[in-house]
Amino acid sequence: MSLAARMLNVFAVPGEVFAEVKTSRICVANWLVPALLSAAISVLAAILVVSQPAFRQQMHDLTERVAKALDQKVKAGKVKQADANRALAQFRAIMEPDSLKVLLSTAAALAGLARVFWWAFLLWLLGRRFLKVQLGYPKALELSGLSLMISVLGTVVILLLMVNLPSLFASPNLALAVSDFDASRNSPLLLGAANVFSFWFLGVLSVGLAKLAAVPFLRAAWFVFAAWLIQESCFVLLAGAFGLFAL
Repeated sequence: MSLAARMLNVFAVPGEVFAEVKTSRICVANWLVPALLSAAISVLAAILVVSQPAFRQQMHDLTERVAKALDQKVKAGKVKQADANRALAQFRAIMEPDSLKVLLSTAAALAGLARVFWWAFLLWLLGRRFLKVQLGYPKALELSGLSLMISVLGTVVILLLMVNLPSLFASPNLALAVSDFDASRNSPLLLGAANVFSFWFLGVLSVGLAKLAAVPFLRAAWFVFAAWLIQESCFVLLAGAFGLFAL
């Protein structure tokens, strides 16, 4: 298959794609092109998020809470008024839409690129430690990169939902059923993690790992989904802690 064919066929016949990847020479484009696409679409998503009125209102509310907290510290004698004014001015500068676009776009691009390496590492670790096969990291990179096309499509769908639905957290997940999405609570965050494209992505990863490791699909899927569940649990706990801190 050509690179374009592999990137498209991973949606319909991932088993055939990864069977070819297993027997063919290492191809850097198999992971580099999807990683660049992931970074680009993540940047677009970050810019769109900052442009949403709901997001700007949340940043305004957060700034007001920070201002009140600093004012209380000044009254308690813990912080000098000049230092509080300086800190608040710096915080307001960071919360400006233009500054947030630069910061979030940069973070999104780095996250989009890092994701392919992270999942390749997890697949390599699962193959070596749990499936007891000699899975090379370059092949794990190809598997991770091609599978990432599912997430690229998922991000495009999320962008379309955000444009057409009055919700900052519009996404094909169970969080759509929550009218008041509160990032400071863990339960809505768990609903947000239940993303259709995430499960599709994990299924494709499992197919690829089963092909490259020559093990049954269910055995590979068990380890892939377990790794994802641990990862998402950590993310949800961190996000919930940040939400409580922001209050």
